[in-house]
Amino acid sequence: MGADPEGIRLDRLRRPRAGRGGREHHARCRLWGSRRRLLPAFRDGARPPSRRGHGAFEEAHPLITTSSPRERAYLVGVLLPGTASDLVREQMAELADLARTAGAEVVGSEVQRRSEVDPAHFIGMGKVDALREMRLEGGFDLVICNEDLSPRQQRNLEKALKTRVLDRTEVILEIFAQHARTHEGRLQVEAARLHHLLPRLIGAYAYDRQVGGRRGGVGARGGFGEQQIEVEKRRIRKRMRDLEREIEQVRSQRHQQRTGRRRAELETAAIVGYTNAGKSTLLNALTGADVRAEQRVFATLDPTTRRFELSSGREMLVTDTVGFIQKLPTDLVAAFRATLEEVTEADLILQVLDISSPAVEEQAATVDQVLADLGAAGKPRVVALNKVDLLGPAARRRAVGLLSARYPGAVAISATTRTGLLDLLAAVDGSSRGDTVSLEILVPYGSEGVLAALRKVGGVERTEYVEGGTRAWGWVPRHAARRFQAFSSASGRA
Repeated sequence: MGADPEGIRLDRLRRPRAGRGGREHHARCRLWGSRRRLLPAFRDGARPPSRRGHGAFEEAHPLITTSSPRERAYLVGVLLPGTASDLVREQMAELADLARTAGAEVVGSEVQRRSEVDPAHFIGMGKVDALREMRLEGGFDLVICNEDLSPRQQRNLEKALKTRVLDRTEVILEIFAQHARTHEGRLQVEAARLHHLLPRLIGAYAYDRQVGGRRGGVGARGGFGEQQIEVEKRRIRKRMRDLEREIEQVRSQRHQQRTGRRRAELETAAIVGYTNAGKSTLLNALTGADVRAEQRVFATLDPTTRRFELSSGREMLVTDTVGFIQKLPTDLVAAFRATLEEVTEADLILQVLDISSPAVEEQAATVDQVLADLGAAGKPRVVALNKVDLLGPAARRRAVGLLSARYPGAVAISATTRTGLLDLLAAVDGSSRGDTVSLEILVPYGSEGVLAALRKVGGVERTEYVEGGTRAWGWVPRHAARRFQAFSSASGRA
């Protein structure tokens, strides 16, 4: 650990080892491969996309090699005026977690203080020269930057360092590609990757032509040729249009599923939170499900919906959703809109915070911002302060007090040990009454199942035994009120 003259911490996680990765790579091969291999390969004469595969594409090669020996990554960030150094330090630590999850071995990280991002190289040329020397000594195999790079910045850095350069978005996209398990997830990941990588692929074509790249189209004696470039661009854009159509089909299917759940007259809750906050563990604790819960970022990409019972006996449906993160790529938000609609269409937001994280306040702010961007900030919300079992008594009191001031009524829990779950269920029960109507019904003796149904989808506030049956006062979601009209003697808005 140390600091440079400008006061920025230089975190060398591991001293670079000599003797590996020192050989020169031809710029044409490295730069061409670093961009084009990220995209699935075309098959000539391919059939239209099918539900089982990627249609005109083969699977894309991994962005980061996960086999042994793993690629050694050096992380680079910038600290700009007005940005807190603690925030950048936390982002760099998070970037290291992302890189490891993607399969890289992180050998070091560095933050440069700058008045503005260099438009040509992201960092200053002095830092570029220092990284090039480190690279030639065998210090690392690739560089990962903590910001989104423009195609120009990425190409210039790769040319100067003679190695691959990735930005934060590409690493996140790679993790999503590795973790996508369903057809829906793979479609959305591929769409996001194509949207992000197309301009970089075009730039790689252009650079390849400048340095005398691989042989290609008509008139391309030493390069790809304009005609070949246009053919590739048209093919990629066609695939993007095909993906849009398939994703629209997914959205339609999810809408039909939500309509079916509405017919079941049950309200819905969406579990949201920062990645690795414990959302899947909470889903399992609430519902008895066996959804895979792992201590790694973005372990859950595909939404899972289960039924659970509240303290009043009322039932709800709860959906586990993809985790959020700082600087969540806009391409991912757009591509995963079919999945994120589970949040915007839910009756209640169940937000999970990892109270044991030193960056919990920043993570909470990130989740709040994403919900606002999705148009879901105004929905009823219950906040679960998770992982209290990982804190000592004093630290727990401080953290709960701090976050309760931001989220009044927040409930401290441990999804792992089930501490506080009854309090959480009571909070959900009291917060999930959205668009409801109050009912006064008379249930004939022998039809007690009507009261059970009322408790299941709404609530019974009091009952009275009278001649001819049981008079009950309660409430139900507006969409379920018609079911009880035959027994109703009075109704109104709750």
